[in-house]
Amino acid sequence: MNIVFSNTIFFLQKKGGISRYYINLCKEFKKIKINSKIIAPISKNIYLKNLKQNNFSFYLSSFPNNVLLKKLNYFLFRLFLKKENPDIIHETYYDKDNLKILKDKLKILTIYDLVHENFTSFYSKKKLLEKKNILEYVDHFICISKRTQKDFIKHYEIPLYKTSVIYLGCDHLKKNSKKELGIKLPRNYFLYVGSRDNYKNFKLLVEAVNSSKKFRNIKVICFGGGKFSQDEIKKYKLGDNFINYQGSDNLLTHLYIGAIAFINTSKYEGFGIPNIEAMHLGCPVISSDFEALREVGGNACLYFKNDNYLDLLKKINFFLLNKEARKIFIKKGHKRSKLFTWKNCAKQTKDLYKNLI
Repeated sequence: MNIVFSNTIFFLQKKGGISRYYINLCKEFKKIKINSKIIAPISKNIYLKNLKQNNFSFYLSSFPNNVLLKKLNYFLFRLFLKKENPDIIHETYYDKDNLKILKDKLKILTIYDLVHENFTSFYSKKKLLEKKNILEYVDHFICISKRTQKDFIKHYEIPLYKTSVIYLGCDHLKKNSKKELGIKLPRNYFLYVGSRDNYKNFKLLVEAVNSSKKFRNIKVICFGGGKFSQDEIKKYKLGDNFINYQGSDNLLTHLYIGAIAFINTSKYEGFGIPNIEAMHLGCPVISSDFEALREVGGNACLYFKNDNYLDLLKKINFFLLNKEARKIFIKKGHKRSKLFTWKNCAKQTKDLYKNLI
């Protein structure tokens, strides 16, 4: 069985959850002797750059996302795909042209979430059309949670038999890193990870912390999502207690391990990988109470009432004052995280491929 993962996400994404998913699949496939390859002729993806496997990719630290480069990338992908002649083409991010090649081959697409469909006011119609126009070229869809599967079937009227649910893994971050951070972290802090825009509802965390003088000195580290802009600082009235770090997996691992708790305020997720990353590394989770987040987190997260900053504040205070409760949630979270490994994800994906062939 010969699998090729397409170039799409590695052209678009320097690092992030989607490209990490395919990198970890390839690593696990190698362990179980499944022949897989990423063909990403022009890539700015750091994970792919560091992947020590037989893939076709030329790394550039940055490049403009223009039409000529896209055409060159597609031309090279097409050339090497035909040479590889795989059994399965697994498209990595909604590129219709990649699925028109080798029409007799099995085509797989992973659906990560239905954010664009559920929050249409935040996105252009072009994003919806990209997804809609690709559906007829796909033989089977992998959904990363039951909630994502349900949303996908509802929005696009896809038959259930053409979909499968395979959960992501969380064990890509390792506790045993001894690399120096080069920065001094606060003694006590809460952690927020990723984008702060739109449906991520970051403003709720700011409202909670700023609503009480008692909590205005609480340190909140925001990792990733870009540096705080002046507009953002002004819009959210961010004080010195909100700290922003961009950096490596090594830094993120240390932040999870040292935090009083990780806080997720998002209004919607297809899976919510930071929740399970935190649990894996022994960091308690305070999370909004949406279906996919509860599906993945089970009873191992402390959920607050959606869009209720006062209840979020109550949950923050709970972990501040209750060391024994933190220990209980750490233990439950670690146990829960063992259900979500890249080994399991790869095995289930392999089994699906074989059944479809």
